[in-house]
Amino acid sequence: MHMVEYYYALARTFVGGEAPPPPADLSLRLSPAALERARAALRGAGIDGDYVMLCPVAIGLHKGKVKAWDGFGALGEALIGAGARVVACPGPGERDAVRAALPGATVLPETDVGTFAALLAGSRLVVANDSGSAHVAAAVGAPLLTIFGVTEGRRTGPWSSTALRVGSADGWPSFVEVAAIVHRQLEAR
Repeated sequence: MHMVEYYYALARTFVGGEAPPPPADLSLRLSPAALERARAALRGAGIDGDYVMLCPVAIGLHKGKVKAWDGFGALGEALIGAGARVVACPGPGERDAVRAALPGATVLPETDVGTFAALLAGSRLVVANDSGSAHVAAAVGAPLLTIFGVTEGRRTGPWSSTALRVGSADGWPSFVEVAAIVHRQLEAR
């Protein structure tokens, strides 16, 4: 059971009776102000077209294991080498970790959640660990690939009927596997 289904079942217990099933997808509406702040951040960084958003940081451990895939640097380099604009937007206190993980990427300034959500929604593709970034990307309907290596996607992954998942709680996917999915997704768009 996915955690969204679990919480819906829990709520039904407290409310009593029948409650609607969880929606197939979450839908987070973006304010016009957040959309404008995202456009301004991109303009300020010199980005005026398509971009791929990489989210390489996942804070904390899961059962004592790091929740972040170690292939983001190579993926960023491959994308940049292929001519893609690679963008990252660090959360509070993550700037140094993001810069270290993604040399050559455009690292935007830290921002509020609404602006971050608008940046995700405007990207050509989001690639993220099983983290808050992936969940926000799914909620705004961004094209999304979530990478798993220590958490179980069927239970904790983004609640989305369109997001792709790779890896499992049993181990991280290879760079080749992730790069192939990213390539297919970008070709399809």
